[in-house]
Amino acid sequence: MHEWRNLPMKLYKAVIFDLDNTLLNYDRCELDSMQRAIRHHRIFERDGFVWEAFWKTFLERNAFYWEQRFTQKLSHLEAIEFALRDAFEIMGTPMSAADVTSTYWEFFCNTCHFEKGALETLRWAHRNYKLGILSNGIGEAQHRRLKSGDIDHYFDAVIVSDEVGYWKPDPKIFHVALEKLNLRHDEVLFVGDSLRDDYVGALNSGVDFCYYNRNGQKLEDDVRPTYMIKELSELVVQLKSQIM
Repeated sequence: MHEWRNLPMKLYKAVIFDLDNTLLNYDRCELDSMQRAIRHHRIFERDGFVWEAFWKTFLERNAFYWEQRFTQKLSHLEAIEFALRDAFEIMGTPMSAADVTSTYWEFFCNTCHFEKGALETLRWAHRNYKLGILSNGIGEAQHRRLKSGDIDHYFDAVIVSDEVGYWKPDPKIFHVALEKLNLRHDEVLFVGDSLRDDYVGALNSGVDFCYYNRNGQKLEDDVRPTYMIKELSELVVQLKSQIM
């Protein structure tokens, strides 16, 4: 069984956060935005339309096309449109997927649902550290969502994969963040929710990693993040112990 213990915090100069499902609740943002788009186009009123079946189908098709973006050279909007097209066809709901995609994307870029404790964590950390964002998302959406949530001013560097051409876990995207912050790898702490992208990327970059284990996932014995938290408020407690 995996035994976990947190090590004493080092003296960091910056904290870099992943964005989706670390500071922002991506799943809630996505769900809220799509429900609003469906209501906007009055699709809920269509005969035979069942939201639960549509949403399940859309998520499955969206995951498929998202994985195809690089091999098939799809844009993020094309991936969403194709997933909606498939979902509408399966549901037997004649609807312009392009129109719904446009509406959904506008809602999504202006939707900012926070993870529990995110605002309090940022407000405190901003007073004590340089802050950064390191995201595998889409630049337009990430910048607009940060602004929508009125947290864009907290960050000294916002690095988004499609703007720099590197994706976590590629260590190159971590190097871009370090250059933007003008710090060494041993001077920053990276906080994220993904073992595949965040943990592996930080490990390969020599950056200490705090695993935001929001779903209480059991870790394999060979997975050893520097720290692990279940709530963002725990990060503040640990960082406070560093500077006291």
